[in-house]
Amino acid sequence: MKRVLILSRWRLWGRGIENLLCQEAGLQVVGCEIDLDKALERIRELQPDVLVLDSDDPAPEVLRILRQEVGTKIIGLNPEDNTMCIYRGEQREVRRIEDLVEAICL
Repeated sequence: MKRVLILSRWRLWGRGIENLLCQEAGLQVVGCEIDLDKALERIRELQPDVLVLDSDDPAPEVLRILRQEVGTKIIGLNPEDNTMCIYRGEQREVRRIEDLVEAICL
């Protein structure tokens, strides 16, 4: 089972993603944070497999998370243009929740 933590500046958006992912078999959402510092604490504590964050430019957050050497896959979702950026430079269009689930399970 893939364990997912969500980081979103917008609580409603984060909870929406959480509700959608909770319906997917094989995924467990272990938390939803709005603050990067709190999310970093939760990453160290919970050791999720994947961090999903909202951002049109996830680079600053991603770099800070990667410096912690936590080993968590990072997926940035851009709510403005429905794209996701998977750390290591992969970018895809998001049309449905299954697109996000596929990226999490890679």
